[in-house]
Amino acid sequence: MLWLAHLGFLAFGSILVIVGSTQAALSDSLGIGLEGTGGLAAAVSLGLGFGVVAAGPLTDRFPRRPLFVGAALIAALGLVQGAAGTDVWQVGLGLSVAGMGAGFFETILNTVVAEIDPLRAERRLVSVHAAATLGAVLSPPLLAMLSTASGFAQAFHACAAGFVVLAALGGITRFPRLASSAQAESSSGSGTAVWGFALLPLMAASAAYVGFETALTAFAPALALAGDLSPGRGVAAISAFWLGLLAGRLGFLVLGRSAGANWLMLAGLLATLALGIGVAVDLRALELGFGALGFVLGAVFPILIAVTARRFPERRATALGLVAGAGSLGGVLVPWLGGRVGDRIGLAGTWVVLIGCCLLLALGGAMANRRSPK
Repeated sequence: MLWLAHLGFLAFGSILVIVGSTQAALSDSLGIGLEGTGGLAAAVSLGLGFGVVAAGPLTDRFPRRPLFVGAALIAALGLVQGAAGTDVWQVGLGLSVAGMGAGFFETILNTVVAEIDPLRAERRLVSVHAAATLGAVLSPPLLAMLSTASGFAQAFHACAAGFVVLAALGGITRFPRLASSAQAESSSGSGTAVWGFALLPLMAASAAYVGFETALTAFAPALALAGDLSPGRGVAAISAFWLGLLAGRLGFLVLGRSAGANWLMLAGLLATLALGIGVAVDLRALELGFGALGFVLGAVFPILIAVTARRFPERRATALGLVAGAGSLGGVLVPWLGGRVGDRIGLAGTWVVLIGCCLLLALGGAMANRRSPK
């Protein structure tokens, strides 16, 4: 099961960076600018958000294997549909469907990994999310190469093939049996704590983090051009960011310690400082700056998932879906807002939006830490 989780998140990583990695080909084929690019990135996050939230109640109630297989096939179907698109709306619709499938199986995998050993949930989740990071590190140059040679459709088809393979592997993998107590609690409709105020800071932190991550990778080529660098440097910066995330997650595993919401607060403050330094200097060291941001934020999302899983055990999948769904909402709003501001007043405005996300992450972590169970 853990092997499937790692492979699933490896494929998931390619979805997270597919817009930024193929941005040049998408721009040439569809005639879009920053706002259009942000819209496509937002379409992925919109689908992810719907998928992760919808998966929560179903994962709490029904066997996980058929749900997982169906979700992986939906992700593949969405990519094939997007590859056939001839305008930004058709491509965006396909990306939304692909995101929906990927988000659905993300909630399934997060839930199953957290259930295997709740006391060691952070380390296991950091490990499987590191696989997503590795996928996002390796995907950009490959997807950029395919899209440059044959158009963005070829890159979309390659990702779709990966999800078909993942569905086949899921069909032969033995998933943990759903506990009868969990079924009873889900059927009774209990779990009021999931809707409690204690979940809101975690949702805010998730929205801030995913929104920042999505916008930063989507706008990387544009940031490179603003610094008189080639678009290829922007694609390299995407890989550098995810390589930094991978290093941060592996570093957390080496530490061998647990963590709480205070980790989110510290990471948000450090990322704000790093962005401020980037504004004060310049963009010539774009890859280095992206890598440093990735390292600082590396363990944020898996720790966020682990904290949520422990605090809401009675409806774990539903709570995880809501927190991850809030992240996807941030992934919809932040790229759109950053692109809109950037097209109107310049990339300095986009930079301000990114700094605001880091500050919100720190605030969400601080509030969640204050409201942690005694």
